[in-house]
Amino acid sequence: MSRPPGDPILHLSAAPRERPHCVSRRTLVLRGAVAIVSTALAVIAHAAPPDPPVSPEPFFRHADYGQLKISPSGKYVVALAPANGRQGLALIDLETKRARPLTAMQGDDIVDFHWVNDDRIVFTIADLQAGLGMQRGGGLFAVNRDGTEFRELAPTLRTQQTRGQIRGRPTRFLSVLRDGSDDVLVMTNESNERVFDVYRLNTRTGRRTLKTLGRPGNVYHWVADQKGVVRAASADDRGRTIVYYRASEEDEWIKLGDYGVRDASIVPVAFDGDGSLIVASNIGRDTFALYRYDVAKRALGELIAAHPRADLTGGLYFDRTQNRVVGVLYEAEEPGVAWFDEQWAQLQHAVDGVLKGRRNVISRGASPYVLIHSFSDRDPGAYYALDLTTHKLDLVIRMRHAIKPSEMPAREVVHYRARDGLEIPAYLTLPKGREPRNLPLVLYVHGGPYVRGGHWAWHDEAAYLASLGYAVLEPEFRGSQGWGRKLLESGFKEWGRAMQDDLNDGMDWLVKQGTVDPRRACIMGASYGGYAVMMGLARDPERWRCGVNYVGVTDLNLLFDVTWSDLFDSDFIRYTAREMIGDPERDAVQFKATSPLENADKIRAPVLMAYGAQDARVPLIHGERMRDALLTHGVDVEWVVYAQEGHGFLLEENRYDFYGRVARFLAKHLGP
Repeated sequence: MSRPPGDPILHLSAAPRERPHCVSRRTLVLRGAVAIVSTALAVIAHAAPPDPPVSPEPFFRHADYGQLKISPSGKYVVALAPANGRQGLALIDLETKRARPLTAMQGDDIVDFHWVNDDRIVFTIADLQAGLGMQRGGGLFAVNRDGTEFRELAPTLRTQQTRGQIRGRPTRFLSVLRDGSDDVLVMTNESNERVFDVYRLNTRTGRRTLKTLGRPGNVYHWVADQKGVVRAASADDRGRTIVYYRASEEDEWIKLGDYGVRDASIVPVAFDGDGSLIVASNIGRDTFALYRYDVAKRALGELIAAHPRADLTGGLYFDRTQNRVVGVLYEAEEPGVAWFDEQWAQLQHAVDGVLKGRRNVISRGASPYVLIHSFSDRDPGAYYALDLTTHKLDLVIRMRHAIKPSEMPAREVVHYRARDGLEIPAYLTLPKGREPRNLPLVLYVHGGPYVRGGHWAWHDEAAYLASLGYAVLEPEFRGSQGWGRKLLESGFKEWGRAMQDDLNDGMDWLVKQGTVDPRRACIMGASYGGYAVMMGLARDPERWRCGVNYVGVTDLNLLFDVTWSDLFDSDFIRYTAREMIGDPERDAVQFKATSPLENADKIRAPVLMAYGAQDARVPLIHGERMRDALLTHGVDVEWVVYAQEGHGFLLEENRYDFYGRVARFLAKHLGP
């Protein structure tokens, strides 16, 4: 196999991405007794700030190219690529090595797509030049590989609103079919706002056929077999998960299991080519593993794959030519693939031998061509095409041209012990070229919190903060998902308590090694991470020099009370959250002790707070109430609201502005 070349195949002549228009931002709202303090801070906020020591633009600019996918035949690849200042689709012919624009949407960006068959592609759109809170995209569209026969299959939410529809009815892609037809499976909530049914949709005519007649309850997760028959489902019933199965479309649904939040369980994942059901389960073990399920015995069957530290809940590779599952992707401290097929294993070994020190994700169709997505902790990634006949490896595209991997810091996987002995995985990023001694620390807390936090890959925030000279620690604290049942459930009802201890213990571990200076530490995070920032400043005021909270929760009661939150009146808030976070009535004393808003008088360190005005997950009232309470107590607050943004910041201009503020804020309070 030849060494990877330097000249990319895909190089389209297109207009550069337009910079989004400036959106209005406000600094401080003047309220009553804090008006004088607010006015003073507002003047400071409007003064021309100095440039950050390192520009945030290369790190937080949207990627030049998006995902690439190979066709069923393996002869063609479609890519998300620049198109007249937007993101469109481009087609690459692997035999001729020619690339050309395929299609684009005026005033919108294509953000996701799937091959239906070798001649047809479906895709969805969004507006990457509007804030996250203003997104009304979605929809579903189809086009031929040659750019003909474009069709709108389902309208976007914006189109539905212009037609006078008060509540949106999104249509979501579920899966392709493997029968060579022009059909796909989609989900929509047209018949019931709270529940999505599955339809078979013809991408040329738009005709739909309901495939989940007699739906078994409030299903939130559907699984179809390789022939497109929907045969497994997970439904929510007042905070409990009910798993269903049927042998065929004509058979009745039968219940396989009924599980509470704290129960070991099974999760339907996929069907193999022989029709057998594959599930993820942690019954009798800590981590989720993959099994074939014995429906007749209502029990787990053959163990397919397991990992001692990481959950396996999907990531299966299906080989169309063999009509069977041939491997599984796992996300442990570093990602990898366990292959069940010798040919795939040999191919992976050969690719890894050339693209060394990287994670190489391979995919292929029926032809001799292989598509390789190759990335590392220093490199955002590139795509290569391998011809198995000639053994020639061609570079197709690099995803971010502005990022130079040789200048990026390494992102190391580490483990440390919490005070109760629980092992905490974490990611540590240190400034490149500096001695790792007595560095200023940014402890970055992921959101969720009941999600997987980090992955071994290039991470824009960690890379940028390290480029500014800070050590960055990202703990997978208790309550994090993906690392087994013990770590997850140890975080139940531990907001502000043991979950906060894990963060402190990570910092102390680095201090003990001499890596960081305990006098120069800042805590930073978004959503739940923003909560941990505010709670850390209140609970441990002597520990943190400053805090950066963006779109963060500030009052546990507001999670349950704010009627305009997108979670209000959901089964999660009514049932599950009361098990995982706590009950506002039964745990009222704990909520008072662990709500930052209730403890604002204990905060002394300066804080940067940033919110999206359109945030439906953590509404702006969280930030406003916290800001006003801090100002009442004389805390130094830098406050910014991005008018178009929601639960996070999408507009490039807003991202540049926010991370520029972060850089200046950290330099002011931690020093270089």
